Amino acid sequence: MYPIIRFCKTFFFALLITFFSAASALAISLSGTTDIHDPSTIIKDGNTYWTFGTGGGASNFPINALYSTDLINWKRGPSPIPANTYPSWISNKVPGFDGNFWAPDVIEMNGKFYLYYSAFSSTSGMRSAIGVMVSSSLNNPSWQDLGMVVSTADEGTLSGQPVNTIDAGLYRDAQNNVWMVYGSHYAGIFVRQINPSTGKLMNSTRYPVVGNNYAWHEYEAAQVKYINGYYYMFVNLGECCLGNQSNYYIVTGRSSSPTGPFLDKNGKSLWNYGGSAILISDGNYIGPGHFGYFYNNGQHLASIHYYDGTTSTGWPARLDLLQMTFSGGWPVLSRNFSVKSDSNARVNGTYRITPAHSGKSLDVENCGVAAGTNLRQWSWINNNCQKFIITRVDDVWHRISPVSASGLAFDVDSYSTADGANLMLWNSTSTHNQMFRFQSAGSGRYRIINRNSEKCLDVAGNSTADGANVNQWQCLANATNQMFSLQAQ
Repeated sequence: MYPIIRFCKTFFFALLITFFSAASALAISLSGTTDIHDPSTIIKDGNTYWTFGTGGGASNFPINALYSTDLINWKRGPSPIPANTYPSWISNKVPGFDGNFWAPDVIEMNGKFYLYYSAFSSTSGMRSAIGVMVSSSLNNPSWQDLGMVVSTADEGTLSGQPVNTIDAGLYRDAQNNVWMVYGSHYAGIFVRQINPSTGKLMNSTRYPVVGNNYAWHEYEAAQVKYINGYYYMFVNLGECCLGNQSNYYIVTGRSSSPTGPFLDKNGKSLWNYGGSAILISDGNYIGPGHFGYFYNNGQHLASIHYYDGTTSTGWPARLDLLQMTFSGGWPVLSRNFSVKSDSNARVNGTYRITPAHSGKSLDVENCGVAAGTNLRQWSWINNNCQKFIITRVDDVWHRISPVSASGLAFDVDSYSTADGANLMLWNSTSTHNQMFRFQSAGSGRYRIINRNSEKCLDVAGNSTADGANVNQWQCLANATNQMFSLQAQ
């Protein structure tokens, strides 16, 4: 029964406190304080990585917080909600709430960090809600609660089943719109669009995406990520929260749309109980669950929790990282990898962009202001067609726009992933072919790498001449025509 399964989390809270100071002794790469259940998406603030999880009890830490400076060694940070307190609106929407929050997720929007959390109670029938809080920093937080996002009371009953409003998962689509997937058992798992200015719902439209066509089901802990032209849904089946007796596992499906339908490898919809398994129990890694995604310098990483098979009960649940690659367009997870160092700069401001090999400047051809205008290199003449506004839009990803035409943005022509694809200006849409990261190449230089293709901006033919074209090309070690310096303007 669902209440038994889900309220095994109460058992977890007590055991988590018992293991509060235990360091990982597993033969895996992670160390330090790794005990966490339902870890959120990993997110970086400055030089520090953060993840948040189900709390360790209302009087201890209502939301679990772990941080690291290298993704390997983890420490416990302060709970975003102080002990024995919670926002007053919850009492009305979730009567009987015990003060311990479940399964948070975090996303950065407009330079601030939004933390979505779940409150649950069954004292007067199943009641739950998702709220959101915001802070301008994770390293030096000052959290402000923004109130409710969704609740069981407001979602209504669908085919006789309520909507269990827990397990928020935040994600962006190819146009940089923000969405929230949420739900567990009961009527299903749903998607709603989020307004990045408020952190709340954009509108009243609700998309059913995972479940049993509104009938009872066992799915929970959903997350979506857009990679390589598909939206991948990751979601759990089986029973969580039973320690070494848990048979939790992760399945996936994919869609060309952020709102589904999500189909598994056999073409079966996850709304009709589909799903292709990608991670099951493996040795001492028991009951893997609650998928999160982190992009790490060209490396796709997945964060999960698992039950520790080296202990007598499997508790505490611990954080784990896996590398995700793709075979035939489907994700494959592995623990056999090493974590790359993050050498990407976070840039905001107006800059001259200088190719290292020529000492000239990136330049808007003939100072054009129309979509389709070409980009080239040219001798520095200090005008607004050679000055570029670099704006961070999503973690390491940036939009680059000329001061002379700020409504346009660097764009890889036709969303191409081919070597030699042309770089031009186009109406700013925040699509992946208009997003770039600045990877350190040493000596104050950067490779400018496109999000869609993972290829480098390249001055064609290594030319040093005025008018040489700018395109994309496979990143090559020591290629100075693929390295650029930034001079603030």
